[in-house]
Amino acid sequence: MSLLSAQGIDKRFAGITALEDVHIAVDEGERVGLIGPNGAGKTTLFNCLLGLLRPDRGQVSFDGGDITRLPVYRRARLGIGRTFQRVELFSGSSVRDHLLFAHRIRQGDGALWKDLLGLGLPKPAEIDRCDELLESLGLGGMGDEPIEALSLGQSRLVEVARALMTQPRVVLLDEPSSGLDRAETTALADTLVRIQAEQGFGVLLVEHDVELVASFTERTYVLDFGRLITDGPTPEVMDDDRVRAAYLGDLAVEPS
Repeated sequence: MSLLSAQGIDKRFAGITALEDVHIAVDEGERVGLIGPNGAGKTTLFNCLLGLLRPDRGQVSFDGGDITRLPVYRRARLGIGRTFQRVELFSGSSVRDHLLFAHRIRQGDGALWKDLLGLGLPKPAEIDRCDELLESLGLGGMGDEPIEALSLGQSRLVEVARALMTQPRVVLLDEPSSGLDRAETTALADTLVRIQAEQGFGVLLVEHDVELVASFTERTYVLDFGRLITDGPTPEVMDDDRVRAAYLGDLAVEPS
């Protein structure tokens, strides 16, 4: 049984088919890629998994339970973390504030607005957990830094840290290399591999950077025009003629 899965997902917008009979699964501790050209339906599927959209047909499951109708915050409390394609950080707050916010929301047992009103002062144990996580991601000593002082690469890592503060069992990464140069992307990939191996959470990576997908993931799904055209071990998927025709063109990628 897969940890996170979607079966038979259909989604339409004003009569236009965005997804048709799509399935996907991520097992505990697995690194899975999701690729496809612009307009393939990747973001729509991602949002169905997260609860930002409800599919017209099909089911989303987590740890054997149907979560198709659960709101986003309840999915987060079950153990689904995420990062954003566009950096979603808040000016006027510190690096540690972002992690504390995520931790309090994850620990809350009431409505989201109640959790927000009850944040209060952080406990020493909470500060220690934040700082340990920042240290593990190469951001040690930066807890008190204002978000505005960070580079884009550091901001991406703060988003990862914020997701990990929720103690997720699976993390959905939405184009984490967006805006990064090759050196920053490589450093991010190395950090993700290390921290994922240490903590054992599953990963679903939506990404346009094919080299990152090839080096980071074990399995990959490929969408085109809202339909799944192939899936399997990443090296095999990257060599599939249908994938090259739909997405890679003549680009040859050597998976590491």
